[in-house]
Amino acid sequence: MNKSIILLSLLWVMTSCSLAPFSANTSGRSYGPGNVQAEFGNANSNYFIKIGGGLSKNLDVGYLMEFGASSTSGIFFKYSFMNPKTGPALAMEMGYGGTETTTYYTGGVIASLAFNKNLEVFVNPRINNVETDVTDVTLGEPIGNVTVNAYNVTYLQVNYGLSVWFSENVGMSIYSIWFKGQDIETTEGQTVGFNFLFNY
Repeated sequence: MNKSIILLSLLWVMTSCSLAPFSANTSGRSYGPGNVQAEFGNANSNYFIKIGGGLSKNLDVGYLMEFGASSTSGIFFKYSFMNPKTGPALAMEMGYGGTETTTYYTGGVIASLAFNKNLEVFVNPRINNVETDVTDVTLGEPIGNVTVNAYNVTYLQVNYGLSVWFSENVGMSIYSIWFKGQDIETTEGQTVGFNFLFNY
């Protein structure tokens, strides 16, 4: 376990770029009080690890680390306004983090529809605000499918896809990512992401 943490830390330090997280929140439902969810995956050529826990019936908090095409880490909060086990769910999300020279803030919503305990579709639009500099970002150089043309950028990111649960504790999400902003460009129309999900 210690070797894995050291390896991930080295990968994080060696990466030269930093933006807001690319990975999606995949459900409007909360984890539930005392429950923990761990996620591992890839989004926009970035690997990520996310772990969160339910502080109450509707409130989740967690930590996220991304590394690969860019590196960043931070905390996130999710509050569910509609929180059934099946049917429509709706939540608000907020996030904050970065590196030594980059800071990001995110805010958005997660709307999802669980048809049953095994299948859920979701959409996760968010606004990202990133303040960075030449230390972390080379303007005009692709970061996965994204090119940044200014050091201070605010842009819309929309994640949408589906989650399949193979059991009560193990699942997988696959989704598309769409970006729109004045100082951000994509080389393709959409980017793909996927998560492995573990509840316990």
